[in-house]
Amino acid sequence: MKDFNPCALLLATLLCYLSPGASAADQDRAAGPAVADAGTATPTVEVTAVRDDRDEKSYRKILDGMDVFEKNRQLAPGAALRFKVLPRQPGVDLQGLVLQLRGEHTKIAIPVNADMSFSLPRDPVAAQDDAIVASNRKSKSLTWRAEIRSPGMPAKTRRLGDLLLECKVGMVADLVAYVPTPINVLITKLPDPCRSLSINMFYFTERPLFSVTLSHGTRRLVLPAAQLHGPDMPVLTSLQDWYFLRDRAFMMQFKPLYEQGWPDDTMLEFDYMDEDAASSGEQTHVAGTGQ
Repeated sequence: MKDFNPCALLLATLLCYLSPGASAADQDRAAGPAVADAGTATPTVEVTAVRDDRDEKSYRKILDGMDVFEKNRQLAPGAALRFKVLPRQPGVDLQGLVLQLRGEHTKIAIPVNADMSFSLPRDPVAAQDDAIVASNRKSKSLTWRAEIRSPGMPAKTRRLGDLLLECKVGMVADLVAYVPTPINVLITKLPDPCRSLSINMFYFTERPLFSVTLSHGTRRLVLPAAQLHGPDMPVLTSLQDWYFLRDRAFMMQFKPLYEQGWPDDTMLEFDYMDEDAASSGEQTHVAGTGQ
């Protein structure tokens, strides 16, 4: 891997994934249709958050992301496309989270799994209705991601092609936060920014992360420490959608990895902090009993 430049990494991070007060989804919301009257009879669960203050995403953009998934299935053979939400701020409780596909003439409940993942139907009426995927959580409460996992992967691993496809889908579906400056908007409109630019995409593991190792056959590469957890800049707390989860976050730059010949089947292996702590404790105990 080429020499790591932390300044360049930080610059790329700041350029690509800072988010000010209004996201692209917020702009869509301002131009979107009015919400149907709350008194309308419906068998679905009502989303109770105030219309202008709830966390939501554009259904049309997510459909665009679903199209990208279908066109790039070779990156993750056998995988299904799901989506996932995580807490973006301290104190956000996902217990009782409700998601709903909503428009002026659309109300469709979206089942959410225990791991906060869900799938979305292709509904032409909802698309025509300019529907939103709405939550019952306040704006900037949730981190949204595509969730693509090839079957049969061992525990504590991810597959490089799966992550690349998540990047492609998330970029088109507007599932990541970024500053909507002209250059960043241009980046999101490029045909394949995930592969053509050395941008940083943030991913999350199940537990606090100690290290990430890429492996394919006998080839191995430990990701630099600077690609774990993101920049330690408290100002990012309200601007980035990953900062609250930074102990579980790692950054991927796909362009240099693919240029160096890492294939889609490359495996990312995770070493968690609690495992490292447990190992250190066992070693200390053994050393103590030997005295």
